[in-house]
Amino acid sequence: MWMPDPWDWRGWKGPEDDKPLSRNEEHLIRWGLTVAFCLFVASLYPAELMPMLGVLLLMGAIAAATAAELREEPVFAAHFTLWDEAAASAALGLLALLAPSLRPGLVVARLLAGGAVS
Repeated sequence: MWMPDPWDWRGWKGPEDDKPLSRNEEHLIRWGLTVAFCLFVASLYPAELMPMLGVLLLMGAIAAATAAELREEPVFAAHFTLWDEAAASAALGLLALLAPSLRPGLVVARLLAGGAVS
């Protein structure tokens, strides 16, 4: 049985076969795990502090951008990079921070469309 080297992320294997994961799959899995971890940590806070999810995602974006700079990854590449992870985390973090302030506008839009407010 082949055991992956935990320090060699470039040698990840797929669960079905011994074919290595593509670069895009590696980055999407890592970004998904980052978002899941931020959501878990934010769920430990009271509901009033739910914008903490946005703060955690923005911190993750800063960490991904720092790692991309240290690894000297190109910003524009044919595959996903840490820069793409940083951009996605920042966009999701800003959306999580702005979502509570967007709710009144959504309520007004629903009322104008003739719907009921729940």
